Amino acid sequence: MKYVDEVVDYFDKKDGPDVKDFLYRILSKWKIFVICGVMGICIAYLVSKYSTPVYMMRSSLLVHVDPDETSGKQMFEGYQLRDKANIQNHVEILKSFTINRKAMENLGWTQSWYKKTWFIDKGLYRNEPFEVIQHEGTNLTDIPVFIEQVDGHTYKIRVDGEAEYKGDEVKVKFEKEGFFNQAFKNKFFHFTIKPKKKKVDQDANHYFVFNDLDKLTLKYMESMVITVAEKKAELIHLRIDDSEPARGVDFLNELNWVYLQFRLIEKNKKSENTVRFIDSRLEGIVDSLQLAGQSFTNFRSRNRIVDLGQEAGVVVAKMEELETQLSQAQISLEYYKNLLRNLGDANQMKQVVAPTTAGVSDPSLTALVTKLTDLYGKREALSYSVQPKNPSMVILNNEIDMIRQSLDENLKSLVANSQIEVASLSERMSKVRDQLARMPKNEQKFNNMKRNFDLNNELYTFLLKKRAEAAIAKASNVSDAQIIDPARLATIIKIKPKLAINLLIGMFLGLGFPFLIIIMQEFFNDNIQSREELVKKTHLPLLGTIAHNRYPNNLPVFHQPRSAISESFRSLRTNLNYVLPDQPTKIIGVHSTIPSEGKSFATVNLASIVAMNNKKVLLIGADMRKPKVEKMFDLENKVGLSTYLIRYNKWQEVVQNTHIKNLYCVTSGPVPPNPAELLENGRLEMFLNAVKGKFDYVFIDNAPISMVTDGFITGKLADANLFVLRQGFSHKEQINFVNQIAERGTLDNVSLILNDVTSNGAYGNYTNGEGYYYEEPSPGIVRKLWEKVSNN
Repeated sequence: MKYVDEVVDYFDKKDGPDVKDFLYRILSKWKIFVICGVMGICIAYLVSKYSTPVYMMRSSLLVHVDPDETSGKQMFEGYQLRDKANIQNHVEILKSFTINRKAMENLGWTQSWYKKTWFIDKGLYRNEPFEVIQHEGTNLTDIPVFIEQVDGHTYKIRVDGEAEYKGDEVKVKFEKEGFFNQAFKNKFFHFTIKPKKKKVDQDANHYFVFNDLDKLTLKYMESMVITVAEKKAELIHLRIDDSEPARGVDFLNELNWVYLQFRLIEKNKKSENTVRFIDSRLEGIVDSLQLAGQSFTNFRSRNRIVDLGQEAGVVVAKMEELETQLSQAQISLEYYKNLLRNLGDANQMKQVVAPTTAGVSDPSLTALVTKLTDLYGKREALSYSVQPKNPSMVILNNEIDMIRQSLDENLKSLVANSQIEVASLSERMSKVRDQLARMPKNEQKFNNMKRNFDLNNELYTFLLKKRAEAAIAKASNVSDAQIIDPARLATIIKIKPKLAINLLIGMFLGLGFPFLIIIMQEFFNDNIQSREELVKKTHLPLLGTIAHNRYPNNLPVFHQPRSAISESFRSLRTNLNYVLPDQPTKIIGVHSTIPSEGKSFATVNLASIVAMNNKKVLLIGADMRKPKVEKMFDLENKVGLSTYLIRYNKWQEVVQNTHIKNLYCVTSGPVPPNPAELLENGRLEMFLNAVKGKFDYVFIDNAPISMVTDGFITGKLADANLFVLRQGFSHKEQINFVNQIAERGTLDNVSLILNDVTSNGAYGNYTNGEGYYYEEPSPGIVRKLWEKVSNN
């Protein structure tokens, strides 16, 4: 339970990451960043060079607000109708599938030609090598059809791909020959190919696809952006992105033209409806007028009547006036009823003529009818591109409902007033007929004929006048939009690939890749990364750090005495005196927690550097499981510590001289079956007591203590116990393990050594050739290979 509490306390006191140390470790790998950054730039350059370029084409439309749309503006101020909504309606019409599909049909883009290259497929718009004439029947769309000219009369066709055929996905693969100007037909295709150029590059890989105009329309609609210049402006900007500039320019200009025609047709519908209405009325009136005129002339000729009397003339004039008024009232009444019936039908409202055409001069009614007709038209255009629940559609429906309600109330009132007026006129005409009845018979007939002729003549004249006005209005109609800036090849802009931006992105991605790898390594790395990290996690003294051994031998303190690693061992030798007791022979146990931490390397070099300081040193190889000391000094291992512990040799017999002055060594000896038991038999303590006074220092190289208990046995006999940890290899939990050993008193006088430390610039750099010591340059690749071959 105590150990668990210690672990909990350890993690509670755990410090956060050292950002400064992390940055220095990042900077120490600057070569990797440079290489990856350059690679990122190169890849970005290749991507930019071999990517399909995309260009931006633009055009502008000026849309005029129709005066008819705002004629009732004051009347609808409560409805908050705004010109901005009208502009937005034009934008939605331009976005509609119907308008874009019509433009696509006018352009006739039933096929698209391409030239296949290594990296991209280059479009051949306006530069097609052949002309393809489609015939009735099936032609699969969106599947490449490769054409290779064999000679002046023959071509080879090749198809290999998948396409939709009668609702199913089918695999199409064939290769056949065809003849120019003759139909090619099979199960999937029916077309004729004609040469357009006298000479076609036979090495080029040309192919074409039959386009599905619906899909192609949707593709262009997705790539098109339509915006209004400003809040109160009437200028609309159209933009489209395409890999073929000429194709994009043609589509934008054709779309603009189709839109202008659409707006003009919509404006002409009113005049056309008026003309049709008048023509239908004139057909009956012309016959009636001719018949009435012929009868009136014949009657006057037979009865030799030139003129009527004064009284009869007054009565006839009055009768004609009443008939004219009654006819106009009946026309108005019929118009009101017809309008009331069709009020909720958008299609019928399109056919309704203006009130003035029917002789109705009510400005309020005219404004309402005109506004409702326009709103129905806008709703139809808007329905092509938005859903019913779209906010624009909801607002438009609300406006239509409000105007329709106002019209309904107005028309009901007008119908009632017209019925009263018709009844009144009929009663007055009845009285005038009584006056005519009292006149002579011939005068009555003459009056009736003259009245009938005058009535038809006035109606005929009135309708001809209205028809002429409608024809003039139609002829003077112009579209309420005009092209200000058509799309041109001279104004296209290349939007991608942008070399500078791509190079910048490539560089950042190249730099970011190793940075991400390092971050991931740091996140999952549980190893000791620096001296400072080790100091933060322990209260034990850190005697020193051993530099990374960049030399091929295991005794750099002897072979390279002025090197950085030799200096690090000298510093360790000095610091070691502060933790050792003041006695003639100092016994130091060197341990590690796991193998490969450099324990034996540190022990041998530390013992060597102490011996080189004119101290008599004994090195004992106590790792009898995997001995290494004898290999570093090229010593015999027939006798050693194991043979002494089993009483086979005396201590003087197992001590050997090394090639380093003042340094003696006791190898581990033959590997015994029971090393721990041998170390505990008391012979090791006798050996140490025997050598005391004969050597200044005794270093014991032990087996890893987390693997076996050998190190704990020998460590109890040592004056100081040094634990070797390796930078970038030893785990952080091993520090906690050593802390626990010291805190529990398992071993006395515990200190730490950090091995294999590489300088990253954070804590100083070593100098070469000048300064306090000499560091040999790193051997080249050729030298390394030669040394490797020589050693083998």
